Amino acid sequence: MSEKSLSEATSFQVAGYRVEPSLLRVYGDGSEARLEAKAMQVLMHLVEHPGRVVSRAELEQQLWPGRIVTEDAVTNAVAKLRRAFGDDAHHPRFIETVPKSGYRLVAKVTRTAPDGDQAPPATDQTTANGRQRRRPGLAWVAGALSVLLLLLAATAFLELNGTGKRTGPPLADKPAVAVLPFENLGTRPEQDYFANGITADLITALSKVEGLLVIAPGSVFAYKDTEAQPGQISRELDVDYVVVGNVNRLGDHLRINVQLMETSVERALWGERYSGVMDDVFSIQDRLVSAVIAALQVQLAPAVRASLSRRPTASVAAYDHYLRGLEDIGSRAETRNLAARNQFRKAIALDPAFARAYTALALTYTREAIDGWTATPSVSLAQAEELMEEAFRIDSGLPQVYFVRSQIDLFRRRHLSAIEAAEHAIRIDPNYADAYALSAWILSYAGRPGEAAAALDKAMRLNPRPPASYFEVLGEIQFVQARYRESSATFQRILDINPEYARARMWNAAALVRAGLTDKAEWEAAELLVASPDFALKRMEFAFPFKDQRTLESLLDGLKKAGLPE
Repeated sequence: MSEKSLSEATSFQVAGYRVEPSLLRVYGDGSEARLEAKAMQVLMHLVEHPGRVVSRAELEQQLWPGRIVTEDAVTNAVAKLRRAFGDDAHHPRFIETVPKSGYRLVAKVTRTAPDGDQAPPATDQTTANGRQRRRPGLAWVAGALSVLLLLLAATAFLELNGTGKRTGPPLADKPAVAVLPFENLGTRPEQDYFANGITADLITALSKVEGLLVIAPGSVFAYKDTEAQPGQISRELDVDYVVVGNVNRLGDHLRINVQLMETSVERALWGERYSGVMDDVFSIQDRLVSAVIAALQVQLAPAVRASLSRRPTASVAAYDHYLRGLEDIGSRAETRNLAARNQFRKAIALDPAFARAYTALALTYTREAIDGWTATPSVSLAQAEELMEEAFRIDSGLPQVYFVRSQIDLFRRRHLSAIEAAEHAIRIDPNYADAYALSAWILSYAGRPGEAAAALDKAMRLNPRPPASYFEVLGEIQFVQARYRESSATFQRILDINPEYARARMWNAAALVRAGLTDKAEWEAAELLVASPDFALKRMEFAFPFKDQRTLESLLDGLKKAGLPE
């Protein structure tokens, strides 16, 4: 069903909930939920085939015809439907997951007839308008394990203790600032990547200033496309200042409007409008960063001032490909990872001295190795290392270089050098929240869970609305400490928000087995196999670089007992 068809579709009821396809709304239980068009289309397709198992492949073919979509596109849509109906995946009243097959609508559907009466429910063979449908055969469900790396990426975020506020003592005795996602004012929504890139680059530049505490990209991008106002956001992130802005890119012309707001008195300290052509983008960024720092009255060390004035590339076209790649790599899907790799290669072809593009390209190879998207992970790590070395040759002061080095060393089981590389990244960028989180991850695998917890705490203080990956690290630390029920609760918290997070589902299955809850573990394993029917444990040993082999054996044994194939 197309989006145009949605606008023409009539309302119907699903187990007492009223669905208005044209408004993209679900009403019931005293609440109203808005759905994205694709989620509504998935619901409409399930409604047309009530009681029948609809495969993931069928949904992709019907709703994304001729397009390559990420593995979690259908999973995300179903998760949004369950949230709208208040459904429980473990005890479904609306949409049931059928392991290794697909999804089935189990709730009763009634339609509104033209005279206002309820029409008979549609069946699998007969639609509401009486047309006969042929029952298609079940298609093979393709999927691959999607594992979230600790990268600078903005996707579904969790709140600390459900509030989004810090739970520990103040971050530091220095000004705290949050750069909110710049709004794309252009007429083309596909230009969002550019506005996101401008935001991320400003955060990166300000993070290098030791006199500032800068909130990590993950926490601020959680507010993208929300109605939250700067005052509310500043209270939730506990910051003194927020930077707000918008970007308007029309062809070769560029305009950026920016304001710095002091949140305690809700007033603008400074504002400026920058305009020019795309060739001026780096000059505009330099002026923007300098103006924000001056408005905050922060003194810069000469080395920091020099690093801020260093342009990432001489080519605007290369920079554009780099930003497109960052948008793709944040999706955590194999197809998008390959798309990002293509963009980074284009950026390097245009500017062979673009160090940040080399590090980003290297990350696509570390992700490929760790996520199990290749049968030869050691080869992928070798490719990542070669790219990282080239980036180091161009710019040895780039913190991302050491971030990549840390990942490579971890998955080669060189735990000590991995820790040192992560610490070096933090010395260069004291606000590098993801480097703290990566350090925590490494310390956990190295058998030092106490130190890991301390490092993770620092990461979460810099990233008050941390991504699910941080909670994964927390759950892994708890598992290593044999706190299995707490570990399972942490992973379940992730899955309640991100049901497509396969790595969290794996860990949850193992924790449940160790906690003596085998039935629940088997359910988690079955759910995992719906998304990844080709999953095999033998390909995952590489992805868990424990220094203590006994911990790895405990994890794999739990996964086997949960019913995952070897």
